[in-house]
Amino acid sequence: MDDLLLPAYQKLYEALLSLEKFSKGQDLFENIACIDSFLSEFRNVTFVLQKSLAHTDYPKFYENLRDKYLKNDDCSWLVEKRNEVLKEKPFSLEKSLILTLYLPNGAGVFSIDTYTIDDEKDYSSLIEMIKRVIETIPAIEVFFSVEFVYQEKGFKRNLFKTIDNGIDSVLLLLKDLDRIISGEKSYARGVVIKKIDKLHFHTAPKDFWFVDDYVYYCKDHVFEKGERGELITPFETAVPCSLFCDMLRIKKQGDFIEETFEAFKKMHILAFSKQKEIAPTFLILNEDGIMSMVMYHATIKTTTYRKIHEIAEEIKNGAPIVAVFHVIEMLCYSNPEAFNHDYSYRSKSEHTELLSFNIVTKEGLSNYCISSEAINNDKKDCRFPTITKVSIDSSISYMNPLVKALKKQV
Repeated sequence: MDDLLLPAYQKLYEALLSLEKFSKGQDLFENIACIDSFLSEFRNVTFVLQKSLAHTDYPKFYENLRDKYLKNDDCSWLVEKRNEVLKEKPFSLEKSLILTLYLPNGAGVFSIDTYTIDDEKDYSSLIEMIKRVIETIPAIEVFFSVEFVYQEKGFKRNLFKTIDNGIDSVLLLLKDLDRIISGEKSYARGVVIKKIDKLHFHTAPKDFWFVDDYVYYCKDHVFEKGERGELITPFETAVPCSLFCDMLRIKKQGDFIEETFEAFKKMHILAFSKQKEIAPTFLILNEDGIMSMVMYHATIKTTTYRKIHEIAEEIKNGAPIVAVFHVIEMLCYSNPEAFNHDYSYRSKSEHTELLSFNIVTKEGLSNYCISSEAINNDKKDCRFPTITKVSIDSSISYMNPLVKALKKQV
């Protein structure tokens, strides 16, 4: 018996492969071709699926799953746009450029311009234009991000969120059908599913594709573009903070926020003692006790500032977040004059290496520090030999957007 789902998976792979070629470094003509190809092949997934199931006992099952997963606004929009690009015109894609400057108490967000195929400027020219603006700012160092936003011309729909929702819906339909249809999957289907799993555009956070982080060191007139990696435990996995606390053997005392923060500190101190380093991490705690963790690697501090800004925006938009924790390795300088220099010079002056833990709730911000020497060498005559609550100073003012966002919830 033929593998009834193989053609549908092949068409899905072809659709996703079109998206992999989409890039902010390309011009709009190339990216429109990617969108057009995706819309066409994505719609073909259900066409070939219906053809495969036509003379079997499964069409009714397909119809029920289609109504369950594909009868929604996002999937209807994808069908409508597929018909347009096949019968009327290429997709009307436009791109906007957004500059975000990160400041001690927040961020300044500036929409630079919007471009279509009639007036587009290439990626390199736009970045150079932004750099010329940044060079005029009188500061020791300037932290900023550049984001490229793609939408259908004249509409505000989140293009790639719609596409991702459509892809997720089709994947759920196919998985349910696979459970219903008897028989083993073919070797070929196994191969194409592995190929799908290796594609990244759909699964990776969109900021990886469309946001660049920079820092400008004014003294030497140097721009540094950040490199980064990220691992997310999303809210969708529904990890309760009680399970997290149980794993770290934290005693329950009736305050789930404080208990989770104790587990968070314990986990990272243990990890640092074994690995001699940690990845900067955010833990975001919802009012129902469900948590999400974002562990990331970043070569410049701009990435941390951007993530704080993004979480603060989620809170402002109504996300049920009650606490945000953050841990990072930090340098504590002996001479406050060090802050008169940018990081490339400042880091060479005398300093203590710390693990810095921050907790932000509606009550405000608290900071706890412990020396890395105390963890690794059990050193007692160093600064912060045990984990200690410290007074808030300008070195952690970057957390202020979260403080303001959570206080506005009250």
